[in-house]
Amino acid sequence: SIVARDVLLARDAGARLHICHASTAGTVELLKWAKAQGISVTAEVTPHHLMLDDSRLADYDGRDRVNPPLREAADAAALRQALADGVIDCVATDHAPHAEHEKACEFAVARPGMLGLETALSVVVATMVAPGLLSWRDVARVMSERPAQIVCLPDQGRPLEVGEPANLTVVDPEASWVVAGDQLASRSANTPYEAMTLPGAVTATLLRGRVTARDGRIPA
Repeated sequence: SIVARDVLLARDAGARLHICHASTAGTVELLKWAKAQGISVTAEVTPHHLMLDDSRLADYDGRDRVNPPLREAADAAALRQALADGVIDCVATDHAPHAEHEKACEFAVARPGMLGLETALSVVVATMVAPGLLSWRDVARVMSERPAQIVCLPDQGRPLEVGEPANLTVVDPEASWVVAGDQLASRSANTPYEAMTLPGAVTATLLRGRVTARDGRIPA
């Protein structure tokens, strides 16, 4: 497979390797092997591969066409366990907004990709926190700290100090909400979670001390 080839190349070259969009139990096994061998490899999984599986493809809805494709339920279960065990390092949304006409068409010609940004936290809560696979502290690690470490951003994991510009996501862990594509902030509405009730909600985000979003809306 391509992943196996790249792992071996990273081993032989002494290079770092990051695997995007892990989607199968086979990839999980390769990652376990590579990390046990001391190969410098990290990996990410998307929220949709944690939650959704190929049973959704029965009705050929273009919103469910994504690359890599949705896999079997057993693959999704393996990915969840791998994220819990640290075999997969982090979650990345693969957010891909497409125009309606690019998704509302024959499945084979629909553009691959789906919205993933605004629903990411809630999907991780539903698939990882609710069943006890991750704690909220772990959520911060796989969705913030570890991604920043992988791309070498400085000062990750250090507590905030008084007077510093705050980079924060404010979350209501007790909230739940119903996904409606036309109500999301994206210019697109191609969400596979349409009409789902998801747990947890981002109530505000701050970048360098400035509020960049509040209750799903960007301040004027």
